[in-house]
Amino acid sequence: MDMPIALRLLSGALLLFMAWMSLRAGWGMMTDSPAMTAFFAPFGTDPMLRRLLGFVGFAGCVMMFFPRTFVWGSWLNLAVVLFLLVQFAFAHDWKGLLGESWVVVLGFVILWLGHPLARTS
Repeated sequence: MDMPIALRLLSGALLLFMAWMSLRAGWGMMTDSPAMTAFFAPFGTDPMLRRLLGFVGFAGCVMMFFPRTFVWGSWLNLAVVLFLLVQFAFAHDWKGLLGESWVVVLGFVILWLGHPLARTS
């Protein structure tokens, strides 16, 4: 059964939105942008770990564009977001935790919809 055109368009739009967010955040983490440095300041995260998380998020985003590595890339992005959620919970920042938890839901929706260009039988 093939995916209807409307679901392919929705999946593609959500994929592009998630990719834009991941690229932006990953690049900010890798280049030590002031916004990302301030974002990670309450957690006391080491700058090298922040760069590593940025690289993992950036790599996951690139992998999401290819149907063969789509699932692995999605899981890498979700791993970075889940790490952040754990940091929010550890810091008892419940508002931040709830504010970022929609990204996990978005990631699972994208995984459920699948890659828009994948061939299904």
